[in-house]
Amino acid sequence: MSLGDGEMGTVPVIKKEVEPSGGFHGPSSPSSTVYSPPSITILSGDVNFSETTGFHNDIKCSPGSPDHQYCSSTTHPLSNPIEQSVTGEMPEEEDMPRRLCLVCGDIASGFHYGVASCEACKAFFKRTIQGNIEYTCPGANDCEINKRRRKACQACRFQKCLNKGMLKEGVRLDRVRGGRQKYRRNTEVTYLLNTQAHPHKPVLEDNKLLEVLIACEPELLSVLSEEDSFSPSVSTLNILSDLYDKELVNIIGWAKQIPGFTELSLSNQMRLLQSTWTEILTLSLAFRSLPPTGKLRFAVNFMLDEIQAQECGALEIYQLCFTIMDKLQRSLICREEYILLKALVLANSDVRVDEATALKQFRDSIVSSLMDCVAVIRGDRNETSTVLLCLPVLRQADHVLRSFWTGLHARGAVSINKLFVEMLEPTLR
Repeated sequence: MSLGDGEMGTVPVIKKEVEPSGGFHGPSSPSSTVYSPPSITILSGDVNFSETTGFHNDIKCSPGSPDHQYCSSTTHPLSNPIEQSVTGEMPEEEDMPRRLCLVCGDIASGFHYGVASCEACKAFFKRTIQGNIEYTCPGANDCEINKRRRKACQACRFQKCLNKGMLKEGVRLDRVRGGRQKYRRNTEVTYLLNTQAHPHKPVLEDNKLLEVLIACEPELLSVLSEEDSFSPSVSTLNILSDLYDKELVNIIGWAKQIPGFTELSLSNQMRLLQSTWTEILTLSLAFRSLPPTGKLRFAVNFMLDEIQAQECGALEIYQLCFTIMDKLQRSLICREEYILLKALVLANSDVRVDEATALKQFRDSIVSSLMDCVAVIRGDRNETSTVLLCLPVLRQADHVLRSFWTGLHARGAVSINKLFVEMLEPTLR
């Protein structure tokens, strides 16, 4: 695989839609035994984790299909697709879409308590939790909440915060304005575990890596956004091919923003991406298709059911995704755990690299953050084993997915872009 530099064309922005931050919360039964999936090695240890989050989202699109452009974006040729995608430049900031608060629709100032939200809704949610305030709706608990009417009903506003995924666990109960400490009530002391070792209850806000990953989580693609239906002449395989290609671009941009990834050499970054992209995409597809409805959610407006999967020869992929969905649902995995698990899949590759120490540190930092997240949500770090149950099936999906697309490409049954083809090449594990 050549690593030469190539000239970059002007890259249009991929049209995306914000994906609802769904998830499945709830503690699983405690276990004192940490799960070790077969053929999966996860090495944990003490890691000095840097809190620096100044990463650049350098994303370039891969060349579009020769005959079709089904996704709501177009792409330009690259001389070396993988490296150019890893080393590309971002469009100007003014060209990027601005996130909106999921609660009221105002401009979001960032991700607060797990959800894109504005300063007003962030402060309202924090104030409500810290003050243990209970609201009563004067109506039927269905008041409209928007930028202009967000103060009209506090009960419905708070309920909408919860419905959109804001986490009560993310609010520090021992903080007040100005950073001063409240005296804890006696009832709170019994709730804390080992108060002398932990001055405050761990919360998700303390998890710096999780904060970075939430901020750089790719948004869901849209297919033929100007049309409500698909032309019969557009084959399912060609739609899927373009979607996978755009998802590959997203994965490369996402990986570059994970702390520690860009500290690896460019060749090792490429090897990690090339060896894990199928598992990352399959995990993402399975999670966003929850709860199960019999369809896989590939895009905002493109779902694949069992009949379609069988007609295009992708039935085995379809069935594997539902196996993974079942494991995710049984483990009650939530969005925060999924986001960290996806990063772990990238770092847990068994591909041979020449920076074993740096890769171990990268992996250990993610494992540590995942265990901290599990401790907050489930109350027991050992429950991390429950979150890892889908890893062996993801490895199986890697083989099936590569064989499926490689076979189609060899037969010339579908147009596959250059980046996609190079990422299908086998890696030495």
